[in-house]
Formats: sequence, structure tokens, C-alpha cells
Amino acid sequence: MKIFYIVHTRMPTDKAYGLTIVRSCESFAVGGAEVTLVMPSLTTHERGDIFERYHVAHVFNVRHLFVLDFLRINGGRMMFALRIVSFYASAFFYMLFRSRKNTVIYTRDVPLIELFSRIGFSVVYECHLISNNRAAFFRRCRHARHIITISDALKLAFVAEGFEAANIMVAPSGVDVGIFGNKVEKSQARRELSLPPDAKIVLYTGNFTTMGADKGITDIILALKEIPDVLFAAVGGADPDIARYRALAAQQRVDERVLLFGHSSQTTLARYQQAADVLLMPFPDTPHYRNHMSPVKMFEYMASGRPIIASDLPTIREVLTEQNAVIVPPGDPQAIAGAIQTLLNDPAQAEVCAAQAREDVDQYTWQNRAARILAFIAH
Repeated sequence: MKIFYIVHTRMPTDKAYGLTIVRSCESFAVGGAEVTLVMPSLTTHERGDIFERYHVAHVFNVRHLFVLDFLRINGGRMMFALRIVSFYASAFFYMLFRSRKNTVIYTRDVPLIELFSRIGFSVVYECHLISNNRAAFFRRCRHARHIITISDALKLAFVAEGFEAANIMVAPSGVDVGIFGNKVEKSQARRELSLPPDAKIVLYTGNFTTMGADKGITDIILALKEIPDVLFAAVGGADPDIARYRALAAQQRVDERVLLFGHSSQTTLARYQQAADVLLMPFPDTPHYRNHMSPVKMFEYMASGRPIIASDLPTIREVLTEQNAVIVPPGDPQAIAGAIQTLLNDPAQAEVCAAQAREDVDQYTWQNRAARILAFIAH
């Protein structure tokens, strides 16, 4: 099978979707497909090519197509629209004269579904959210041969619109257990990262906000007032977000117990997780987090062997339970503080939860995810 993974995005990127796309391409290729990642030739602030940036094997091809790039021009929506249209036109002509036999277009871009299905290609759409213009969104999705969703809630939304459930597969995000499941002694990890050797450390990793919206760090900082002997570290923030939460920590008078770091490599993120006592994922209760997400950090946390505290949301409940995590109400700093204290006071129970999560995560490796998708789209 030939797979052309076509996506309009700027990569490398510090966003989680970049990792997901590249890991998927690598895993599809390892699973036996001939894979080409097709993306626009866009200027990016990130250094290195995608193989170096994401530490993936050179087992798939990358093709950059012409696009009108206005990164340095503040042209608003018009410039953005021109960029998208120019890329879609380039992708159309790139694929136009290629064989349709045993060839799949795999994409996360809704407009490409109809574009390529109308010229005879089998199109697989991977859905991460539902557009606000639901009517147009579902109309275009009907041209897909198969749909991959990252949560059960997303699949149910399609079924409610009359889509055949048999043509929709749920495939949450994945993890590289070779990186995040690589056990390191807590003391060693702290020495390598220059973290206090005897502190009680709770940790958050990943982007601090999504489209400017808080992802739960505010609640963590507020929770620190209830647990005065705990140090909070967060890794993966952009400079404006780091400044935002430093200011909040100072306002709450807990800034001496808050360490905020910028973007790091996957290997470094894994080290921070090994250095922590507890891993935090207290997402707020919004439509996106409730129905649309499948956070990569959740699976990375599970592989780490450290106990997890997460929000009680349907998308989280699809993976985490009371057996492999501590589940707390969203938007409740006192509940977060109580859960942290419980895990710190009961290391045996913390170890039981962490061990169960580590066992459960094996089904969510990138390789297993890709194998299931390949089997699904082959029929």
C-alpha cells in the first residue's frame, strides 16, 4: 500500500500534532506501507529537518510543495487563505497523474477529502476536532472512504450524523515507550536536570496553553497554597506563557515553589518525568477537552512509571481509570492538592497506580496504533 500523508502545516513545530504526524508516518512505514509525507514548503522557526527534530528513522519520504508563504507579512485572513489555496493546488497537481491503485490519501485537512475523492483516490480522514461549521464539515467528510477519530466521543458525533460506524475507527494518540518507558532512578534524573534532590516534585509537561487557553496550570498553581511543602515544575512552555504563569505564581505568593521551563526534546521530557514524584494533567472542562482531545502527554505519562493525576473528563476516561490514575473533578484546585497529598503520603498506592498505567500503555504504542489503522483501511 502507498500512503500519501498530505497535511497543510508548518513543520518542524513545537506543537503536539507535529510529533503525531511524523510518528504516524514512521509507524506506517515500519508496518509495511510505502509512505510519503507531503507538506508545504514553509519557513519555520524550528531548527533541523523533521527526522532530526523528532528522532525518527528515515523510513518514509518527505515532499515539500510550493506554497505562497507570508510568514513575515501581517496579511491577516486573506494571506492565510492564499497560502492554503496555493498548497491545495500544488497537492492536487502533485497527485493528479499518479496511479489510484493501492494508493491512499491520508489527511487531517477536511477540504482535501472531497478534492481527492472526486478524482478517484481512496481518502482516509483522521479527525481531531469537529469544525464549528458542522454542516459543511460533515458534508465533506462523507467523501472519505474511512474515518479515524482520536476519541469515542468524536466517533459518536459522526454516527449521530448518519455515518456508518463500521467505517469509523477510534485510534487515540500514541507513545514511544523506548523513550518514555526507559526507567531511570529518580535521584539520577534530578542530578542530570539540576533539580532539588529531596524535594517533593509534581510535574506538568507539554504546551502550557492551546490557542491561548489555559490547560490546567492555573489550577495547579492555586493548589500549591494547600500543599506548602510541594515544588511544581512545568516543561514545554512558550515564552509568553512562561511569563503569564510566573506572574500568577508571584500573585499567589508561591513563585519560590514554581519552576517553569521552555520547550525540550522528547528525551529531556522523559527525564523530567522520571525526576518527578507525581505527574499532573488537570485539563479544564471545555468542549474541546471533554470531547475532542487525545493528549500525547497522557500516554507519555503512563509509560513513565510515575503516578498520574488527571481530570474527570470523558476523553480521559476512555483511557484512564481509578486503577491506573487518580481522577479529580476538573477546575478544582483543592481536589488536585488533596490528590497530590494522598499520593505523596501513600507511596505504595502510588506505585500500584503507576505500574498499572505502565502495563496498560503497551496497547497505545505508535507501532500498535499504526498496525490497527493499516489493517482497518486495507479492506
